[in-house]
Formats: sequence, structure tokens, C-alpha cells
Amino acid sequence: MSKSIIVPVHNEEGNIGELIDKISLHINKDDEIIIVNDGSTDNTESEIKTRNCILISLQKNMGKGFAMRSGIQKAKGDFIIFMGGDGQDDPKEINILLDEIKKGHDYVIGSRFLNLNETNNRFSTKAVLPINEFGNKSITFIINVFFGKNITDSQSEFKCFISKKLKELKLESDRFEIETELLIKSFRRKFKIKEVPVHRYERKHGISKLFNVPFGRFLFGLKVLKTIFKGYLFWR
Repeated sequence: MSKSIIVPVHNEEGNIGELIDKISLHINKDDEIIIVNDGSTDNTESEIKTRNCILISLQKNMGKGFAMRSGIQKAKGDFIIFMGGDGQDDPKEINILLDEIKKGHDYVIGSRFLNLNETNNRFSTKAVLPINEFGNKSITFIINVFFGKNITDSQSEFKCFISKKLKELKLESDRFEIETELLIKSFRRKFKIKEVPVHRYERKHGISKLFNVPFGRFLFGLKVLKTIFKGYLFWR
């Protein structure tokens, strides 16, 4: 069975080429790598075009959610895997997620925080900034309370779905809140969800896109809260 690796990317010229090269080492001939260039203004697209992958080029920055939805529409694989375009996820762990899908799960989350302790620290403070970890865990706590779950990493971008299940969700989000929408709609659909521990590495080049927007974290938090309330009240 084939898999589609979808990577939304915006201004990652220093990371995307190496990431595609690494992903290529962990896929088969029937698999596909789909890179969605979300209106990059640097040399990201030039780096992508020199690699063997499918390029979706958005003429302006439409947002991570829009880019992910564009990739889903294009994907032909039986399984869909999402990764960030900053090189912080490890392509060697793709098969860890895929193995759990093949055991009967619909949605597998690569968790940065599952089974984390002093002797099993899978990331540095530069890979996951303390303020981002606090924000993620706060959002995850709220989601768990509202929906009666026990998720550890609601905002993980490294995840795997059965393709036909994912396409049932009819996603709407255009920006970072899509991670929350994916999770809540999967709850509502009663998907079999599994978390597995993964590593998170420090990015080599550039900065998080949340830094590029004034009050980026604050706006992100508001949109996520709106998505949580909308999911709780209206999604069934």
C-alpha cells in the first residue's frame, strides 16, 4: 500500500532540500512526496524543483491549513503523513507512525511529550521552546477536559492518517488551528487514535513562522480556542 508525505512549507530555503533528501530514503517507488509551497518569497521553490517530488505552488501565503488541505486534495496514497517543512521532524520515524496505522488505528500522532522524563528527553529547549511547550500543553489540557481525552501533544505536525478517513473530515481551517480541527473532528468521528513518542530536533536555519506575525502566538491562541468551542458546540 502506498503513502503520500505532505509537507507544507513557507520560506524554508535552508531546510527543505535536505528534508526532501532524507524523506526519499524512507519511501518506496509507489509513494509520493508532496511539497506545498505556501507563497514563499525566498528560494524555497528553487530548492524543491531540483528534487524528485510533487510541487504544489501557491502564489501567495494562504496559511498552513490551506496548504495542508491542498496537499490532501492531490494525495493518491493509501496513507497520508504530514511533516513540518523546517527539518525538525525525523523522516526515519515515518515507519513508526505507519506501523501503528497498520495495527488498526485511523490516526497516529507523533508526540514530543509522550513518556517524557529525565532519562528519556527527546528534544532540547532550542528544539521546543519553553513558551511553545507551555502553550501546547495548555491547549492540550483544554482539549482533553472538553472532550474527555488523554492526548499529550495536540499540536504535533508529525502525524499519519488512513487517507480515506482523513478525507471524510471536510477540513475548513486555513492556518495553524488546523491541528486542533483535525483532532476534534477525529474525536467526533470516533477515529481510533494512537500517540507514539517521536524526537524533535533543533531547526538548522530560519525561525518559526509564528515569530513573523505581530502577536503571532496570541492570535494563534485565540483561533485555537475558537476552534475548540466551535468543535464542542457544533461538530458532531
